[in-house]
Amino acid sequence: MKPDRLATPVSGLAQAYDAVVIGSGYGGGIAASRLARMGRSVCVLERGLEIQPGEFPKTFGDANAAFQASLPFGSIDHVGDATALFDLHVEKDMSVMVGCGLGGTSLINGNVALRPDLRAMDDPVWPAAIRDDADGRLAEGYRRAERMLAPTLYPGTVPLEKLSAMETCAEALDAACVRSPIYVSFEERENLAGVTQTACTLCGDCCSGCNVGAKNTIAMNYLPDAVNHGAALFCGTKVSHVEKGDGGWRVHLDVRDADGETQARTISAATVMVAAGTLGTNEILLRSRERGLPVSDRLGDGFTGNGDVIAFGYNNDVPINGIGIGHPPRNGADPVGPVIAGLIDLRGKGALDDGMVIEEGTIPSVLAPILRGVMPGGAVLGTDTDSGFRDFLEESGRTFESLVGGAYTGAVNHTMTFLVMAQDGAGGALRLDDDAVRVEWPDVGDRPVFKRISETLERATAALGGKYVDNPMWHKWLGRNLITVHPLGGCALTDDAASGVIDARNRVFSGPSGEAVHDGLYVVDGAAMPRCLGVNPSITISAIAERAMMIYAEDHSLEFDDAPNPGAPRRHAGPGGLTRTD
Repeated sequence: MKPDRLATPVSGLAQAYDAVVIGSGYGGGIAASRLARMGRSVCVLERGLEIQPGEFPKTFGDANAAFQASLPFGSIDHVGDATALFDLHVEKDMSVMVGCGLGGTSLINGNVALRPDLRAMDDPVWPAAIRDDADGRLAEGYRRAERMLAPTLYPGTVPLEKLSAMETCAEALDAACVRSPIYVSFEERENLAGVTQTACTLCGDCCSGCNVGAKNTIAMNYLPDAVNHGAALFCGTKVSHVEKGDGGWRVHLDVRDADGETQARTISAATVMVAAGTLGTNEILLRSRERGLPVSDRLGDGFTGNGDVIAFGYNNDVPINGIGIGHPPRNGADPVGPVIAGLIDLRGKGALDDGMVIEEGTIPSVLAPILRGVMPGGAVLGTDTDSGFRDFLEESGRTFESLVGGAYTGAVNHTMTFLVMAQDGAGGALRLDDDAVRVEWPDVGDRPVFKRISETLERATAALGGKYVDNPMWHKWLGRNLITVHPLGGCALTDDAASGVIDARNRVFSGPSGEAVHDGLYVVDGAAMPRCLGVNPSITISAIAERAMMIYAEDHSLEFDDAPNPGAPRRHAGPGGLTRTD
C-alpha cells in the first residue's frame, strides 16, 4: 500500500490564497492548522520534502545522502541537495544544525517539552502582554500545544543503562535526574488529528527521523489536522522574499518539480505567516528589506544559540548503551530508549544566568559505523577524569583494543552523550551576505557560561570514571567554535519597533520606530523569541504560535477551536508511512 501523502504536487499550486504559511515546523504547522480551522484557504510552502516513517535514513550512506551544508567559503557555498533533511550552516563563530522537510526540525529534534524558567519569561524584553499574560492567552497557548503534541514521560517499563548512569551524574552534582517530558507515544494511540501512531520501540533513533511512527512530530498532528481542514501543503518550494501587493502580499518563491527543475513563481495572499525557522525567517525578511520593505532596524539582532553545548563522557566504567539500534533493531540489541529520557535540571539554584539543563542523549544508529574511529580521535582532546583507567583494564582482563570494540561494545558503548542548554546572553546577529543569511557573534565561545558548563560536565563524567570530551570544535586550537540545534531570535517580540521586530500580536513592525505594523505580515516561529530560553524551545515556540492564532481569529472576527474532529480522515502511522484507515 502506498503512503498517503500530506503534500500536494506543486502543479496544484494556485495563484492566490487567503493565507500563505512559509515553513511547516512548530510555528508554521500550528498556523496552518488554526487558519484552516478558521475556514481560510491556506497554502503551506516548505522548502524540504515530505519524509514519512520508514523513509528516514537507515544507513550511514542514507544519512550522507540526506545531508546538506551551507559554507562560508565563497566559491563553494553549498554542498548536498538543497532539500536534504540534515541542514548544517557552517559559520565562523557558531554553526547551526536544523531540519529540512515537511514538519521542520521536529523531524530530527530530541522531542523535549520543557517550559522556561519563570525568570526568563519575566524579562522586560518581552512585550508586557506576554510577560504579564493578564488575559491568559499564553497559558492557554501552552495548554493547546501540550494537548496536541502530547508530551509524556518515559514509563520505565524497560530499565535503561543511560538513565542509571545519569542518576550517578546527578548525585555528583547534588541534584536529581528526572524523566524528560517528550513528544513520543509509548503505546499505540489515536492522536487528536485522527492519526493512529505505533508505539515506540526504544530504538533510540529519534534524531535521524522516526521510522516507527511513534514520534509526535508536526507531521503527525498539526499538519494532518491542517490537511483535514482544507489546507494545501507544497514541498520543494523555497521562498525568496515578500513584498506588498494590491490589497495584500506577493510571495516570491522557487518551485521545484518532480524532476528537480526549479521555476520562479509569485503567489498572492492577504495574510502571510513567516515561519521558516530562525535562519530562514530572518533571511526572507532581510531580503525583503533589501528589496524595499520597511521594517525595524533591529531585524537580525538578538540571535541566540540557546546556550547549546554537546559533549561526551567517553569510555566510562559503566555501560551507557547510548547508540541507536535502528528499526528493525540489530539482532540481539538491547533497547536504548528515546533519545532523551532523563535530565538534570540545575536551574533555580542561583542566578538565572548560572543555571543549566543537562540532558542525556543518544547517537543515531546511522552514525554507528564511524564511531569506533571518530570517538577515540576526539578523546585525544579530552580530560581523563579516571586515574585508575589502566588499573581498570588490568582488573577486567581486557586489552585496550578489545575495550574500544565497535559502536555497541567497549569504549563507545560506555560513552555518554551530554546535551546542555543554558543562558548565552543572546548577543549574536544574523546578517545577509551575498544574499544568504550568516551568523555573526565574535568570541561567543569565550563567554564564561561555556567554561562553567564544561567544568560541570567534567564533574559528571568523573562520577562515571570516564574521559571528558568537550565538543571538539570548542577546543582552543579550533577557535572555540560552537554549534547549536536551537537557533532563536532576530525577529524579537517587543512593544515597539525601536527594540524589536514584531509586536505582541506577532505582526511585523513597518518602520524603525513606533508601533505601526504591516497589515497581514506575521512571524510565528523561533525567530520571534526576544531572548535565550535556556531549555528546549519547541513548546514555548508552539505556545506563542497558538497564542498568535487566537489573537488573529479575534482581530478578524473568526472562530476556531482545538477540539478533535470526529469526521476527519483516519490515518495510521507506522514503518510503512501514513496510510488511510477510514
